[in-house]
Formats: sequence, structure tokens, C-alpha cells
Amino acid sequence: MKKISISVLTAISVLLASLALNPVEAAQADASVEEKAESRETVNKNFRDIQGHWAQAAINDAIQRGYVDGYPDGRFLPNHQVSRAEFIKMAVSAMDIELGSSSSGSWYTPYVKAAESAGIYKAGDFANNQLTQRMTREEMSKLAVKALGYKDVEDKQWMYLASKDGIISGTAPGAISPQGTTTRAQAIVVIERLLQVKNGKELPVDKYAVAAAEVYWHKTNIFSVAPEIFNGPDNNNKNVGIDSWKMSKLQFGATDGSVVAQVDELIAIDWNDPKDPNRKLLPSRDKLVWVFGAKSNVFTDDLQAYVIILKSHYLVNKQPKSYPIDRLSLNILGYNGKPNGSNLNIPYPIESKDPKRQVNGLVIPKTGFSTRGNLNVIVETIAAGARVYQSTLSRSILIR
Repeated sequence: MKKISISVLTAISVLLASLALNPVEAAQADASVEEKAESRETVNKNFRDIQGHWAQAAINDAIQRGYVDGYPDGRFLPNHQVSRAEFIKMAVSAMDIELGSSSSGSWYTPYVKAAESAGIYKAGDFANNQLTQRMTREEMSKLAVKALGYKDVEDKQWMYLASKDGIISGTAPGAISPQGTTTRAQAIVVIERLLQVKNGKELPVDKYAVAAAEVYWHKTNIFSVAPEIFNGPDNNNKNVGIDSWKMSKLQFGATDGSVVAQVDELIAIDWNDPKDPNRKLLPSRDKLVWVFGAKSNVFTDDLQAYVIILKSHYLVNKQPKSYPIDRLSLNILGYNGKPNGSNLNIPYPIESKDPKRQVNGLVIPKTGFSTRGNLNVIVETIAAGARVYQSTLSRSILIR
């Protein structure tokens, strides 16, 4: 009986290998079932192309669980791209989702139907319905987030939720590569992490990936970089904190359409984290100052602060004399205290002394401040004797 079960499993592996490999490799996959069965115990842990690979442990766990296998020639091909169908098959198998009977269709049809029944996939989840095309990292995140049971997810929110739960990490500090390809190794790591989260395990989180995914989702990262300021525990309803931020608020202006302003991004930078990938947006420390009237204060390494950068422009400006500056101003209202230009106890404007690296934004304190109970992030047009248009981007409850 043991020999029969091994042979059956091996036959399935050979079939899947022939689907994934090129003609030369597929021919190699036609080695006899008995020959692979005899070498399986050795090959299983010694695929020559995963030794020292960054995903070696996850790959071995996946092989042990039985939802993926290597090839008869002793390779696993961890860096080969995965198709949408292949990922669905792996996810369905890993989560032990029951397959229905299917007498027609492609090899992946029963897995797709099982995924649809389980609510982790539906037709239209991908840009087109070509399941044999390569899977992107965003698409992989989408299926993973659905498998975790999230509902009412916004467009482009998938990678934010997946990174926040530790399912995906960045491809580089502050980079998430939504349209990047998915390899066999990456797919397995994501599925292994998905299984752990579903079992109640809290995973390590790549905070830079979360921040980048938040920007990809809704053009800001203030809620992940400075959560204690903009998304604290008192922000527990749909009108405050991260839920108060709406993409519709990023565009505003005159009702007749003669002036239309656009917020491109609102980026928070942790001044006390020298590895914050968005530090590249700022000039060197000796050329960055915060100002009060004519007084300038150089940023110091021990300044406990966040820097908030606003990127904006006019989509339409039929009144250039009234709105001569092609950007918006940023205000964060709700702090107590009087400005004195010496203590960072309220938001202050920042300036760059580097003409090649200009910035528009504020510096806000992490400590040593009090509030009136809530903070409002407001952007407004810079007018020359004309009407000022503004939009409140977010409101957060913060009692200090």
C-alpha cells in the first residue's frame, strides 16, 4: 500500500511538472514513476536549487504539507513565475478546500470552482479572465486577503491589508511592486504566512511595506507612519482616523470648474528613523529648517518629530492671477499652545535651503504638546485676494 500511494502522488507531480516546464524539461519529467519513487525521500529535502535560497524553509514546509512538489530532475525552480491558476491550485490545496467533481475543462477547473465556492476568488478578480497568465503581487494579495475573510475592501486596498497582517513584505525598503511577478517561492511564502494568520499567529510586519501600500491605496501614509497622532485607539468609528480619509476629498475647488486643485500625496516621515525610505524626499539635515516668521531652526537628530510633506497641483486654473502658486498649503489644526519659534509644541512650516530639493509641508511634535481633543488635516488654495478653497482630508481624535 505504501508503494502504491507514493506512485500515485508521483504521477500527479509528473503531470503538473509537464504543464509548467518547457518542452526539454517536460521530456525530462517523463522519467519512470518507480525511479522517482525510489529517490523521493532524498529529493524532497535536497532540491539543488533551493539550498541557501531565502525561501528554503517555507518551501520545505510546503512540500511537507503536500500542496507543492519539485521536479524529477532534482530541481524545484523557486524563481519561476506562477500563473493565476497555479496560485489558486496551491492555495486551495494548502487550505484543504474540498474539490467538487469536474469532468470537463482545464486541469485547474476544479480548483477554481473550489476557490469560488470558498469565497476566495470570483470571475472578474483579475484584469482579464486569463487564468494562465502570470500572477502579479497585487493579485496574490487580493486572494490572500479574501482568504482571511476581509469584506468591503476598497480598490487598491489589498496590499495594505496583506502587508498589515504580515502576509507580504516589501520588495525593497518602501517598495511593494504591485505589478511585479510572483514566483513559486514567493507564492509559497505567502501561502505559509496565510495559514499561520488563519491559525491565529501574529506575524512580523514590514512597516515600510505597510506605509508604501497605504500610499498605493489612498495617497497617504500618515495613518501607518504616525498612528498615535492620526489613528489612535479613540478613532473607532467611520468618521475619524483612517476611515475619515476619502479619495473624493483629494480634489476640490470652484463649483464652476474654473479652479480645481488636486492633492497628489500626503507623506509622513519619521524624523527619528534614519532608515525611513521617504527621507529621500528631504534635503540634507543641515539644509532643512522649521520656521516661525523670520526665525529658522535647524533640524537636529534628537528632535522628536514627524515631517509631513504635501504634494499637490492644480488640475484646472483659469484664474492664474488669483491663484499664482501651483501648489496648496497644509494646516493641521487642533493643537493647544502658542507659537514661539523655539519649542516644537505645535505644527510649524518647513523650508529647504537646497534649491534643488524644495519641500512643502509641516513638522509636528511627537511629544511635549497638548490638543483640543481632535486634529483636522486641512489643505487649501493659496490665493491672491481671491476666494480660498479648502478640503478637510482627515479628522482624528487625540486627547493630550
